[in-house]
Amino acid sequence: MEGLLIEPVELIRVQRTGNTFFKSCVAETQGRRTTHEDAHAMRCVGNSGDFWVLDGHRGDNAARFGAMALPQATSMAAKAGSLPTDDQIQQGFMTVDSELQGHLAQKGLKEEGSTVIGALVVKEASGFYSIKLLNCGDSRGVLVRGPEEDEGTETEVPVKLPQHLERYRDMEAFLAGGASWLPMWPAIVESIDHKPYHPTEKARIEAAGGRVCGGRRARVDGRLSVSRSLGDFDFKDNHERPVAEQMISCMPDIYDITGVPPGALLILGCDGLWDVMTSEKAASFVRERLQRDPEVDLGDVAAALVRKCIKKGSCDNVTVLLAELGDGCAWENVKDEMQGFERLKDMEFIDEETHDQYLDFLARAGFPCEPNLCPQSKRWLLDGPGKGCKARKKKAARRTTI
Repeated sequence: MEGLLIEPVELIRVQRTGNTFFKSCVAETQGRRTTHEDAHAMRCVGNSGDFWVLDGHRGDNAARFGAMALPQATSMAAKAGSLPTDDQIQQGFMTVDSELQGHLAQKGLKEEGSTVIGALVVKEASGFYSIKLLNCGDSRGVLVRGPEEDEGTETEVPVKLPQHLERYRDMEAFLAGGASWLPMWPAIVESIDHKPYHPTEKARIEAAGGRVCGGRRARVDGRLSVSRSLGDFDFKDNHERPVAEQMISCMPDIYDITGVPPGALLILGCDGLWDVMTSEKAASFVRERLQRDPEVDLGDVAAALVRKCIKKGSCDNVTVLLAELGDGCAWENVKDEMQGFERLKDMEFIDEETHDQYLDFLARAGFPCEPNLCPQSKRWLLDGPGKGCKARKKKAARRTTI
Protein backbone atom coordinates (compact mmCIF):
# COMPACT_ATOMS: atom_id res chain seq x y z
CA MET A 1 0.00 0.00 0.00
CA GLU A 2 1.30 3.46 -0.91
CA GLY A 3 2.66 5.48 2.00
CA LEU A 4 3.40 2.46 4.21
CA LEU A 5 6.68 1.17 5.59
CA ILE A 6 7.77 -2.44 5.13
CA GLU A 7 7.93 -2.74 8.92
CA PRO A 8 6.21 -0.55 11.52
CA VAL A 9 8.04 1.94 13.68
CA GLU A 10 7.53 0.27 17.07
CA LEU A 11 8.70 3.20 19.19
CA ILE A 12 5.97 4.47 21.52
CA ARG A 13 6.31 7.78 23.30
CA VAL A 14 4.44 7.89 26.62
CA GLN A 15 3.63 11.13 28.42
CA ARG A 16 1.97 11.44 31.82
CA THR A 17 0.46 14.33 33.76
CA GLY A 18 -2.01 14.84 36.59
CA ASN A 19 -3.15 16.71 39.69
CA THR A 20 -5.55 16.18 42.59
CA PHE A 21 -8.52 15.59 40.28
CA PHE A 22 -7.11 13.96 37.13
CA LYS A 23 -4.58 11.37 36.00
CA SER A 24 -3.85 11.44 32.27
CA CYS A 25 -1.42 9.91 29.79
CA VAL A 26 -0.83 9.63 26.06
CA ALA A 27 0.86 6.85 24.11
CA GLU A 28 1.64 7.44 20.44
CA THR A 29 3.41 5.65 17.62
CA GLN A 30 4.05 6.28 13.95
CA GLY A 31 3.31 2.66 13.09
CA ARG A 32 3.60 1.76 9.41
CA ARG A 33 3.04 5.27 8.08
CA THR A 34 5.93 7.11 6.46
CA THR A 35 4.89 10.28 8.30
CA HIS A 36 3.59 11.04 11.79
CA GLU A 37 0.66 13.45 11.55
CA ASP A 38 -1.03 13.07 14.95
CA ALA A 39 -0.84 15.64 17.76
CA HIS A 40 -2.28 15.91 21.24
CA ALA A 41 -2.58 18.09 24.33
CA MET A 42 -3.27 17.45 28.04
CA ARG A 43 -3.84 20.04 30.72
CA CYS A 44 -4.94 19.78 34.37
CA VAL A 45 -5.52 23.08 36.20
CA GLY A 46 -7.31 22.96 39.55
CA ASN A 47 -10.61 21.12 39.24
CA SER A 48 -10.62 21.51 35.44
CA GLY A 49 -8.94 19.41 32.76
CA ASP A 50 -8.90 19.41 28.99
CA PHE A 51 -7.66 16.60 26.79
CA TRP A 52 -7.20 16.52 23.00
CA VAL A 53 -6.18 14.17 20.19
CA LEU A 54 -5.82 15.49 16.65
CA ASP A 55 -5.28 13.36 13.56
CA GLY A 56 -3.82 15.27 10.64
CA HIS A 57 -4.29 14.38 6.98
CA ARG A 58 -2.56 15.62 3.86
CA GLY A 59 0.15 16.91 6.21
CA ASP A 60 0.78 17.53 9.91
CA ASN A 61 0.52 21.33 10.13
CA ALA A 62 -3.19 21.50 10.95
CA ALA A 63 -2.93 18.97 13.78
CA ARG A 64 0.14 20.63 15.27
CA PHE A 65 -1.45 24.07 15.13
CA GLY A 66 -4.76 22.87 16.57
CA ALA A 67 -3.07 21.10 19.50
CA MET A 68 -1.65 24.45 20.58
CA ALA A 69 -4.60 26.70 19.75
CA LEU A 70 -7.69 24.74 20.87
CA PRO A 71 -6.82 24.45 24.59
CA GLN A 72 -6.19 28.18 24.71
CA ALA A 73 -9.34 29.09 22.76
CA THR A 74 -11.64 26.98 24.91
CA SER A 75 -10.07 27.87 28.26
CA MET A 76 -10.28 31.60 27.60
CA ALA A 77 -14.04 31.27 27.14
CA ALA A 78 -14.68 29.53 30.46
CA LYS A 79 -14.77 30.91 33.96
CA ALA A 80 -12.26 29.41 36.36
CA GLY A 81 -13.40 25.98 37.52
CA SER A 82 -16.36 25.74 35.13
CA LEU A 83 -17.09 24.54 31.62
CA PRO A 84 -17.63 26.91 28.68
CA THR A 85 -21.03 27.07 27.01
CA ASP A 86 -21.69 25.27 23.73
CA ASP A 87 -21.75 28.62 21.92
CA GLN A 88 -18.35 29.53 23.36
CA ILE A 89 -16.92 26.17 22.30
CA GLN A 90 -18.25 26.52 18.77
CA GLN A 91 -16.90 30.06 18.53
CA GLY A 92 -13.54 28.78 19.75
CA PHE A 93 -13.41 26.16 16.99
CA MET A 94 -14.33 28.75 14.36
CA THR A 95 -11.66 31.12 15.65
CA VAL A 96 -8.99 28.42 15.56
CA ASP A 97 -10.05 27.37 12.06
CA SER A 98 -9.79 30.95 10.85
CA GLU A 99 -6.37 31.38 12.45
CA LEU A 100 -5.27 28.08 10.93
CA GLN A 101 -6.19 29.34 7.46
CA GLY A 102 -3.81 32.27 7.90
CA HIS A 103 -1.13 30.00 9.34
CA LEU A 104 -1.31 27.62 6.39
CA ALA A 105 -1.45 30.47 3.88
CA GLN A 106 1.88 31.74 5.17
CA LYS A 107 3.32 28.34 4.27
CA GLY A 108 1.63 28.32 0.87
CA LEU A 109 -0.70 25.52 1.96
CA LYS A 110 -4.47 25.08 1.62
CA GLU A 111 -5.25 21.37 1.56
CA GLU A 112 -4.06 20.17 4.98
CA GLY A 113 -6.58 19.31 7.68
CA SER A 114 -7.07 17.55 11.00
CA THR A 115 -9.83 15.80 12.89
CA VAL A 116 -10.30 16.63 16.57
CA ILE A 117 -11.56 14.69 19.58
CA GLY A 118 -11.48 16.57 22.86
CA ALA A 119 -12.90 16.47 26.36
CA LEU A 120 -13.41 19.40 28.72
CA VAL A 121 -13.91 18.13 32.27
CA VAL A 122 -14.65 19.75 35.63
CA LYS A 123 -15.11 18.23 39.08
CA GLU A 124 -18.23 19.67 40.69
CA ALA A 125 -18.78 20.49 44.37
CA SER A 126 -20.99 17.38 44.52
CA GLY A 127 -17.92 15.21 43.97
CA PHE A 128 -19.13 14.10 40.51
CA TYR A 129 -17.63 15.18 37.20
CA SER A 130 -19.20 17.03 34.27
CA ILE A 131 -17.81 16.49 30.77
CA LYS A 132 -18.24 18.10 27.38
CA LEU A 133 -17.03 15.60 24.78
CA LEU A 134 -16.15 17.42 21.55
CA ASN A 135 -15.91 15.68 18.19
CA CYS A 136 -14.97 17.07 14.80
CA GLY A 137 -14.16 14.23 12.36
CA ASP A 138 -13.58 10.51 12.76
CA SER A 139 -11.33 10.38 15.77
CA ARG A 140 -13.40 9.10 18.69
CA GLY A 141 -13.94 9.57 22.40
CA VAL A 142 -15.39 6.97 24.77
CA LEU A 143 -16.42 7.38 28.40
CA VAL A 144 -15.92 4.15 30.36
CA ARG A 145 -17.24 2.85 33.68
CA GLY A 146 -14.68 2.79 36.47
CA PRO A 147 -13.21 -0.58 37.51
CA GLU A 148 -15.16 -0.61 40.79
CA GLU A 149 -18.61 -0.28 39.20
CA ASP A 150 -20.69 -3.42 38.64
CA GLU A 151 -23.08 -4.00 35.76
CA GLY A 152 -26.67 -3.71 36.96
CA THR A 153 -25.91 -1.45 39.91
CA GLU A 154 -23.97 1.24 38.05
CA THR A 155 -24.56 4.96 38.58
CA GLU A 156 -26.92 6.54 36.05
CA VAL A 157 -25.07 9.06 33.93
CA PRO A 158 -27.24 11.58 32.00
CA VAL A 159 -26.10 12.24 28.43
CA LYS A 160 -27.34 15.09 26.27
CA LEU A 161 -26.68 14.35 22.61
CA PRO A 162 -25.90 16.88 19.88
CA GLN A 163 -29.25 18.12 18.58
CA HIS A 164 -28.96 16.61 15.10
CA LEU A 165 -28.36 13.15 16.61
CA GLU A 166 -31.44 13.18 18.85
CA ARG A 167 -33.60 11.93 15.95
CA TYR A 168 -31.40 8.83 15.71
CA ARG A 169 -31.45 8.04 19.44
CA ASP A 170 -33.68 4.99 18.89
CA MET A 171 -32.43 4.07 15.42
CA GLU A 172 -29.70 1.60 16.32
CA ALA A 173 -30.19 -0.21 13.01
CA PHE A 174 -29.03 2.93 11.22
CA LEU A 175 -25.77 2.85 13.13
CA ALA A 176 -25.18 -0.89 12.77
CA GLY A 177 -21.59 -1.57 11.94
CA GLY A 178 -20.40 1.83 13.15
CA ALA A 179 -20.21 3.88 16.31
CA SER A 180 -23.30 4.15 18.49
CA TRP A 181 -23.93 6.92 20.99
CA LEU A 182 -24.98 4.20 23.48
CA PRO A 183 -22.32 1.47 23.29
CA MET A 184 -22.35 -1.76 25.28
CA TRP A 185 -20.97 -2.18 28.81
CA PRO A 186 -18.55 -1.01 30.13
CA ALA A 187 -18.68 2.04 27.85
CA ILE A 188 -21.17 4.78 28.78
CA VAL A 189 -21.17 6.92 25.64
CA GLU A 190 -19.05 7.37 22.55
CA SER A 191 -18.87 10.07 19.93
CA ILE A 192 -20.34 9.39 16.49
CA ASP A 193 -17.80 9.56 13.67
CA HIS A 194 -18.36 12.29 11.10
CA LYS A 195 -18.48 10.31 7.87
CA PRO A 196 -19.87 11.58 4.55
CA TYR A 197 -22.56 8.85 4.41
CA HIS A 198 -24.23 9.99 7.67
CA PRO A 199 -27.59 11.61 6.73
CA THR A 200 -26.82 14.92 8.47
CA GLU A 201 -23.38 15.14 6.90
CA LYS A 202 -24.50 14.06 3.43
CA ALA A 203 -27.30 16.62 3.37
CA ARG A 204 -24.93 19.46 4.23
CA ILE A 205 -22.28 18.33 1.74
CA GLU A 206 -24.76 18.10 -1.13
CA ALA A 207 -26.42 21.41 -0.22
CA ALA A 208 -22.99 23.03 -0.51
CA GLY A 209 -22.49 21.58 -3.98
CA GLY A 210 -20.47 18.50 -3.06
CA ARG A 211 -20.90 14.85 -3.99
CA VAL A 212 -20.95 11.79 -1.76
CA CYS A 213 -20.50 8.30 -3.17
CA GLY A 214 -19.03 5.02 -2.05
CA GLY A 215 -21.34 3.69 0.66
CA ARG A 216 -19.58 3.10 3.99
CA ARG A 217 -16.29 4.12 2.35
CA ALA A 218 -17.76 7.30 0.93
CA ARG A 219 -15.61 10.32 0.23
CA VAL A 220 -16.45 13.97 -0.30
CA ASP A 221 -16.01 14.67 -4.02
CA GLY A 222 -14.14 11.37 -4.18
CA ARG A 223 -11.25 12.78 -2.13
CA LEU A 224 -11.84 13.23 1.60
CA SER A 225 -13.13 10.46 3.88
CA VAL A 226 -14.24 12.72 6.75
CA SER A 227 -16.95 15.36 6.72
CA ARG A 228 -15.77 17.67 9.53
CA SER A 229 -12.30 18.93 10.35
CA LEU A 230 -10.06 21.86 11.01
CA GLY A 231 -8.44 23.07 7.80
CA ASP A 232 -9.20 21.43 4.42
CA PHE A 233 -9.92 24.90 3.08
CA ASP A 234 -10.22 23.65 -0.49
CA PHE A 235 -13.60 22.30 0.70
CA LYS A 236 -14.60 25.53 2.48
CA ASP A 237 -14.59 28.08 -0.33
CA ASN A 238 -18.33 28.58 -0.87
CA HIS A 239 -18.56 32.23 0.14
CA GLU A 240 -22.37 32.21 0.03
CA ARG A 241 -22.61 29.75 2.90
CA PRO A 242 -21.71 30.20 6.60
CA VAL A 243 -18.93 28.22 8.27
CA ALA A 244 -21.27 25.55 9.66
CA GLU A 245 -22.77 24.87 6.21
CA GLN A 246 -19.60 24.36 4.16
CA MET A 247 -18.97 20.95 2.58
CA ILE A 248 -16.43 20.30 5.34
CA SER A 249 -17.46 21.92 8.61
CA CYS A 250 -15.22 22.84 11.54
CA MET A 251 -18.16 22.81 13.97
CA PRO A 252 -17.83 20.12 16.66
CA ASP A 253 -20.57 17.89 17.98
CA ILE A 254 -20.87 18.45 21.73
CA TYR A 255 -21.96 15.67 24.09
CA ASP A 256 -22.97 17.06 27.49
CA ILE A 257 -22.39 14.45 30.21
CA THR A 258 -23.13 15.03 33.89
CA GLY A 259 -23.08 13.06 37.13
CA VAL A 260 -19.98 11.06 36.19
CA PRO A 261 -18.64 9.25 39.28
CA PRO A 262 -14.96 9.37 40.28
CA GLY A 263 -12.98 6.48 38.83
CA ALA A 264 -14.54 6.73 35.37
CA LEU A 265 -12.17 6.70 32.40
CA LEU A 266 -11.93 8.61 29.15
CA ILE A 267 -10.40 7.09 26.02
CA LEU A 268 -9.59 9.50 23.20
CA GLY A 269 -8.05 8.04 20.08
CA CYS A 270 -7.36 8.66 16.41
CA ASP A 271 -8.82 6.34 13.79
CA GLY A 272 -5.66 4.23 13.87
CA LEU A 273 -7.16 2.79 17.07
CA TRP A 274 -10.80 2.56 15.98
CA ASP A 275 -9.99 1.02 12.59
CA VAL A 276 -9.06 -2.23 14.35
CA MET A 277 -10.89 -2.12 17.69
CA THR A 278 -14.47 -1.39 18.76
CA SER A 279 -15.22 1.06 21.54
CA GLU A 280 -16.38 -1.79 23.78
CA LYS A 281 -13.18 -3.79 23.18
CA ALA A 282 -10.97 -0.80 23.93
CA ALA A 283 -13.00 0.03 27.05
CA SER A 284 -12.72 -3.54 28.34
CA PHE A 285 -8.99 -3.66 27.53
CA VAL A 286 -8.30 -0.66 29.77
CA ARG A 287 -10.81 -1.41 32.51
CA GLU A 288 -9.81 -5.05 32.98
CA ARG A 289 -6.18 -4.10 33.54
CA LEU A 290 -7.18 -1.66 36.24
CA GLN A 291 -9.36 -4.31 37.85
CA ARG A 292 -6.49 -6.80 37.92
CA ASP A 293 -4.08 -4.25 39.36
CA PRO A 294 -5.47 -0.93 40.70
CA GLU A 295 -1.88 0.36 40.92
CA VAL A 296 -1.04 -0.40 37.29
CA ASP A 297 0.67 2.43 35.42
CA LEU A 298 -1.97 3.94 33.12
CA GLY A 299 0.79 4.99 30.71
CA ASP A 300 1.80 1.35 30.34
CA VAL A 301 -1.85 0.45 29.68
CA ALA A 302 -2.07 3.07 26.94
CA ALA A 303 1.17 1.79 25.39
CA ALA A 304 -0.12 -1.78 25.53
CA LEU A 305 -3.28 -0.68 23.73
CA VAL A 306 -1.17 0.97 21.01
CA ARG A 307 0.88 -2.22 20.59
CA LYS A 308 -2.35 -4.22 20.37
CA CYS A 309 -3.52 -2.02 17.49
CA ILE A 310 -0.28 -2.51 15.57
CA LYS A 311 -0.47 -6.26 16.16
CA LYS A 312 -4.06 -6.28 14.88
CA GLY A 313 -2.91 -4.70 11.63
CA SER A 314 -3.52 -0.97 12.03
CA CYS A 315 -1.73 0.76 9.15
CA ASP A 316 -2.09 4.28 10.51
CA ASN A 317 -0.47 6.42 13.17
CA VAL A 318 -1.92 5.42 16.54
CA THR A 319 -2.45 7.86 19.40
CA VAL A 320 -4.31 6.87 22.58
CA LEU A 321 -5.08 9.30 25.42
CA LEU A 322 -6.39 7.89 28.71
CA ALA A 323 -7.73 10.10 31.49
CA GLU A 324 -8.80 8.70 34.85
CA LEU A 325 -11.16 10.89 36.88
CA GLY A 326 -9.38 10.74 40.20
CA ASP A 327 -6.24 11.60 42.12
CA GLY A 328 -3.22 11.97 39.86
CA CYS A 329 -0.92 13.93 42.19
CA ALA A 330 1.82 11.36 41.65
CA TRP A 331 2.02 12.46 38.02
CA GLU A 332 2.37 16.21 38.51
CA ASN A 333 5.91 16.23 37.13
CA VAL A 334 6.89 13.11 35.21
CA LYS A 335 9.45 12.80 32.44
CA ASP A 336 8.48 11.60 28.98
CA GLU A 337 9.25 7.95 28.32
CA MET A 338 10.15 6.04 25.16
CA GLN A 339 9.07 2.41 24.89
CA GLY A 340 9.54 -0.15 22.12
CA PHE A 341 13.18 0.76 21.49
CA GLU A 342 14.54 -2.79 21.75
CA ARG A 343 14.89 -3.27 17.99
CA LEU A 344 17.28 -0.33 17.80
CA LYS A 345 19.86 -2.66 19.31
CA ASP A 346 19.76 -5.01 16.34
CA MET A 347 19.72 -3.01 13.12
CA GLU A 348 19.87 -6.11 10.92
CA PHE A 349 16.16 -6.67 11.44
CA ILE A 350 15.17 -3.15 10.34
CA ASP A 351 15.33 -2.00 6.72
CA GLU A 352 17.08 1.31 6.06
CA GLU A 353 13.94 3.35 5.48
CA THR A 354 12.32 2.13 8.69
CA HIS A 355 15.55 2.74 10.60
CA ASP A 356 15.59 6.34 9.37
CA GLN A 357 11.97 6.72 10.50
CA TYR A 358 12.92 5.44 13.96
CA LEU A 359 15.54 8.18 14.22
CA ASP A 360 13.11 10.83 12.92
CA PHE A 361 10.52 9.80 15.51
CA LEU A 362 13.11 10.06 18.30
CA ALA A 363 14.23 13.47 17.06
CA ARG A 364 10.67 14.83 16.98
CA ALA A 365 10.14 13.59 20.52
CA GLY A 366 13.39 15.17 21.72
CA PHE A 367 15.10 11.87 22.55
CA PRO A 368 18.71 11.00 21.64
CA CYS A 369 19.47 8.26 19.14
CA GLU A 370 20.77 5.82 21.74
CA PRO A 371 18.72 4.51 24.69
CA ASN A 372 19.87 5.78 28.07
CA LEU A 373 18.03 3.86 30.76
CA CYS A 374 17.33 4.96 34.30
CA PRO A 375 19.23 2.48 36.51
CA GLN A 376 16.39 2.38 39.03
CA SER A 377 13.32 1.99 36.81
CA LYS A 378 15.08 0.51 33.74
CA ARG A 379 12.97 2.89 31.65
CA TRP A 380 14.20 5.24 28.92
CA LEU A 381 13.22 8.68 30.17
CA LEU A 382 13.75 12.00 28.46
CA ASP A 383 17.04 13.65 29.50
CA GLY A 384 18.36 10.27 30.61
CA PRO A 385 18.64 8.90 34.14
CA GLY A 386 18.73 11.32 37.00
CA LYS A 387 17.14 12.55 40.16
CA GLY A 388 13.37 12.31 40.03
CA CYS A 389 13.35 9.24 37.76
CA LYS A 390 10.77 7.57 39.99
CA ALA A 391 9.74 10.52 42.08
CA ARG A 392 6.61 12.47 41.18
CA LYS A 393 7.34 16.08 42.01
CA LYS A 394 4.52 18.53 42.61
CA LYS A 395 4.09 21.17 39.98
CA ALA A 396 1.24 22.88 38.13
CA ALA A 397 0.41 20.19 35.60
CA ARG A 398 0.39 21.47 32.06
CA ARG A 399 1.54 19.39 29.10
CA THR A 400 0.96 20.25 25.46
CA THR A 401 2.56 18.36 22.58
CA ILE A 402 2.65 19.42 18.97
